Amino acid sequence: MDPISGGLGLIGLIIFIVTVVSIVRNPNHGAVGKFLWILAAFFLNILGSILWLVFGRGRVRN
Repeated sequence: MDPISGGLGLIGLIIFIVTVVSIVRNPNHGAVGKFLWILAAFFLNILGSILWLVFGRGRVRN
């Protein structure tokens, strides 16, 4: 295995885990919405994580 591709895979896994934790802890979405965002992050890899950061987080309610 090429060390560069192995390192990129590890970085992708870390980004995915951070994204899932962020999705689960977000109070702006219900269970179905969180599940759909996790599916998007899983199947779209880095793009799914970027989409979550740009569109999914929303505003925190006071």
